Amino acid sequence: MIKIYIFIFSVLLSTNLLSHSEGKISEYKYYQIAKDLPKGKDPIFIAYMKLNSPCIFVNDLRTNTTQEYCELDESGYDLKVDYPSVYPIDLRLSGASLYFIAAAPWNEQKCEIFFPEKSITCEPTGKN
Repeated sequence: MIKIYIFIFSVLLSTNLLSHSEGKISEYKYYQIAKDLPKGKDPIFIAYMKLNSPCIFVNDLRTNTTQEYCELDESGYDLKVDYPSVYPIDLRLSGASLYFIAAAPWNEQKCEIFFPEKSITCEPTGKN
């Protein structure tokens, strides 16, 4: 019974937060809010990818601003230009960072977007 309440609460919370990024959940291929917040704290960041864009978007709920991330650091990759050859996988939101792999057949990159500084860093994983 408790699991049902938690599930319903999660759905309601996700629906409420989705309104901050304008759109329907069916328009997204990835959507996540921080799940590791201290009790009683409201989420600050939402990270998502739209079905019609290969880029990553981050909403800062404190300032109601959205930042689009397409260019991946000094790796030379640009999700907008290099898609579908380069694309983000294994996205994981933790605190004030989004971690992901920029999959590329020739040089996979491990990347981090650090929200407060609006910075992105990538380094090769050594995998192709």
